[in-house]
Amino acid sequence: MSQLFAVVVATVREYYDYKNAHPEHDLNQLAWFREQYEKGTLLCCGPFFPHDGTGLWVIQAENLEAAQAIVNSSPRVRDGMLADSARVVKWEVHIGRDRFESVNR
Repeated sequence: MSQLFAVVVATVREYYDYKNAHPEHDLNQLAWFREQYEKGTLLCCGPFFPHDGTGLWVIQAENLEAAQAIVNSSPRVRDGMLADSARVVKWEVHIGRDRFESVNR
């Protein structure tokens, strides 16, 4: 049974310097987002405003370990650009559950 997980992400302080030096990083991350979305793993994602390197990803996985493995496959993690403060937490939808009908309950 799939569960929902909120991933509260934050990038490391050096992220903006890194992405300027490695423009392929953001392209790789966007490709990863699209791939996860097409697989049905990533339900939605986006940055917080103002842009400060933080944001939210909503993913579905069988359990917390599987959710963490999905996050760890991200270019942000592979390139060392995700801060230790990033959190993966199980998320239960109370209002608007119908918008996430693809998630098995």
